[in-house]
Amino acid sequence: MTDNNVDFGNMKSRDVGNMISKTLVQLGKEEVAGLSDTVDYGNLPSKALPELGKQVIKNQINQ
Repeated sequence: MTDNNVDFGNMKSRDVGNMISKTLVQLGKEEVAGLSDTVDYGNLPSKALPELGKQVIKNQINQ
C-alpha cells in the first residue's frame, strides 16, 4: 500500500487553504480566458472563480 501522507511542517491550515484557493482561482481564470479574448471580472461573485476551478479539476478527473 502506498503512503499518501504529506508533511507540511509548520504551515498553518490557513496557509494551506490559501494555497489551494489560489490554485483554484488560477484554474478558473484560465477557463474563463479560454472562452473569450477579453474578460471583465466586474461584478463576479468572489466564489465564482474557485468554483470554476473545482469544475476544471472534476472534468480532468472524469476524462
